[in-house]
Amino acid sequence: MISLIKKVISAVTAKDIIIEVVASEKEEFGHYSTNVAFKLAPILKKSPMGVAEDLVAALRVKSLNIFEKIDIAAPGFINFWLAPEVLQEELKNILVKKQKREKKNKSLKINVEFVSANPTGPLTMANGRGGFYGDVLANILEATGNKVTREYYVNDAGNQVRILGESILAELEKKPKAENYYQGAYIKKLAKMFTFRQAQGEGGAEKIGKKAADILLKEIKKSLKAASIKHDVWFSENKNLHKKKELQKTLEILKKKKLVEERDGALWLNDGVLIKSDGLPTYLLSDLAYHYDKFIKRKFDVAVDIWGADHHG
Repeated sequence: MISLIKKVISAVTAKDIIIEVVASEKEEFGHYSTNVAFKLAPILKKSPMGVAEDLVAALRVKSLNIFEKIDIAAPGFINFWLAPEVLQEELKNILVKKQKREKKNKSLKINVEFVSANPTGPLTMANGRGGFYGDVLANILEATGNKVTREYYVNDAGNQVRILGESILAELEKKPKAENYYQGAYIKKLAKMFTFRQAQGEGGAEKIGKKAADILLKEIKKSLKAASIKHDVWFSENKNLHKKKELQKTLEILKKKKLVEERDGALWLNDGVLIKSDGLPTYLLSDLAYHYDKFIKRKFDVAVDIWGADHHG
């Protein structure tokens, strides 16, 4: 569009000068602006305002309905407002070029997993970093013609959920809190949502922890919505992996491929422990099952994992 405006100005000036046209920073100065009158003033031995008036008069005759309005701003700037029909045609051209680019590039099925903060507390500023980064990256990948799924991995099956329950129990019972317990105003607020009888009921800390995690997850969703960060899939570790026995299935696949060995009462994959000596699975096995689900079951071409700052190093 700038090149078109330059061509129109060049036809009117008929002088061998470099014509500069820029997008206006403020709406009151039109869509585009030029300082060409200042460059022509010494050549034509006129004031910039005088040159601008002559140019505008000529442009109004020869602009071929490109402009809805042409105006002068002291001390000699010329401002242009494009006609609505021209803007519509330019938008159409942009969309056509975008479609051609999308057809040219191979569209990939991409999974972008980001934020994925444990549902054991409210979101932090550090989570915000990953949230905005992941959202922008997903938008870019989508704009370049890919089919993108924005995913949040809900870690609702780990030891942290049980510790959350124990933290709430300790608050209810006014007991001393262990070093690894969660603390803060939100724990006090959660504790008020449960009665002592509920806390002592069937399931104890684990049951309280899961209920509290559900409450916190709802708050996380509210925070992300307020920040205009959206997720298409909320992947529950407990429902999608543990209850469906996906960890055991993944382990069997690794065993069949002879990738697992037993050492010191634990099961290992190279230097990483899959099953601890107490029989409990590690995060490594959960991650393997999760990515097996992404690549093999849901058939993503690319998986982008945006980790939190606490994973650094």
